[in-house]
Amino acid sequence: MVCRPIICLDGCFIKTPYGGQLLTAIGWDLNDQMLPIAYAVGLVPTFDELIPGVDHRFCVRHLYSNFRKRFPGLQLKLMMWNAAKATYLQEWERRMAEIQSLDNGAYNHLMEIPTKYWCRHKFGAWSKCDTLVNNMCEVFNSVIVDAREKSIVSMLEDIRVYIMRRWADNRDRIIEYPREVLPRIRIKVEKQADASGKWVSTYAGHDKYEVTSIHGGKEKFVVDLKNHECSCRKFQLSGIPCAHAMTCIRKMCFNVDNFVANCYKKSTYTDCYQHVVYPLNGPNLWEKTPFDDVLPPVYRKPIGRPKVKRNKATDENPTRGGVSREGQNQKCSYCFARGHNKRTYPKKRKVAATASANKVAGSTRRASRFKSSTSTSTISSTISSQGSKPSQAAAKKTTVTRPKRKSAATDVSSQHSQATSKKPKLTPSTTNLRVLPSPSKNITQSQLKFMARTPPKAWKRM
Repeated sequence: MVCRPIICLDGCFIKTPYGGQLLTAIGWDLNDQMLPIAYAVGLVPTFDELIPGVDHRFCVRHLYSNFRKRFPGLQLKLMMWNAAKATYLQEWERRMAEIQSLDNGAYNHLMEIPTKYWCRHKFGAWSKCDTLVNNMCEVFNSVIVDAREKSIVSMLEDIRVYIMRRWADNRDRIIEYPREVLPRIRIKVEKQADASGKWVSTYAGHDKYEVTSIHGGKEKFVVDLKNHECSCRKFQLSGIPCAHAMTCIRKMCFNVDNFVANCYKKSTYTDCYQHVVYPLNGPNLWEKTPFDDVLPPVYRKPIGRPKVKRNKATDENPTRGGVSREGQNQKCSYCFARGHNKRTYPKKRKVAATASANKVAGSTRRASRFKSSTSTSTISSTISSQGSKPSQAAAKKTTVTRPKRKSAATDVSSQHSQATSKKPKLTPSTTNLRVLPSPSKNITQSQLKFMARTPPKAWKRM
């Protein structure tokens, strides 16, 4: 096969009532995308019986799921992943020494796992793949999640049609691609080119360079552009120039595409998808056989509601549904940080606005209960209490929100609501009374009610 020589194996549960497992073998194509190789419903023989001596790797994410049960904590998680990502022996030893100084039990647990299964510094360079996780199988399992809910024949047919369509699309799409290096690989090359600004290279001869950090320190690496090698081993593991090699390439003004492995080129991608997944006839053209029909296994109804989604690990970020009360299409920052949904969102009550509304309503009810027998002295005390500065300042402090003035009618209503909210209880006062001059005309009962309900500024209209 033309694809990179690395195969990811995984199994997923079939979601029909009869159960079972679908086992898949997924490869990595030249553009860092999944390449389905084989799928079957059954058991996989052991590696020693089928392919003895093969280079075998474990998924570090699943290793950590078992590791965190005994040794939880974010610090140990980061240390374990840093040790797994170490590309040369000395860096791996330093990372493991940090784990040992923090937790000797965690160090012993990791040392019991052979390093060739989960550490990059033990990986071979021939596969041109330094991955530590089995994400390609997970991606394929998520693609066929709808097909896994169907019967076995329909499921296998849906998977076959999907692969046939994917092969044809990739084969046609690469024809119009104008560059030599594939797009996903070019993104990785540009990322290493940006990181090369932190290093300085010195030419030694015979295409060999010494690369030193611009910040000084003890980190130095040797780069051999002729053999596409670097002492950090990132160049050999991935087939893409590392930041140290990019420093040398940019210094000599070489074309970086010449130092990318051939498995990432357009020509190799075309050869990978040149084969055709041929179509098949439907059951209407199938040949009749003298054998009995294959019956499904005995159906056992499981307890509870049928499960569709897989169990997520505790370190994975759960996707929460629902909508917060701050918006129908997006969550506010408060909800996003705390993982609230529509049901668990805390209701924000506007206490100040509610309190002021209650005061306005209560004062309006008190004003409506005035009787026509209100005396002139009571009205005068009310006017004086409203006109006093301390009471006005206190009323301004308690009033939080005021309606906007739009017209003359709304202006009068707003003044009425403000006056009623500011007005204290109407009790006879014996101090600080300001007696108004008696009007020239007799005051009627309706005018007294009007004076009791309106502020002094509006008396001029009367």
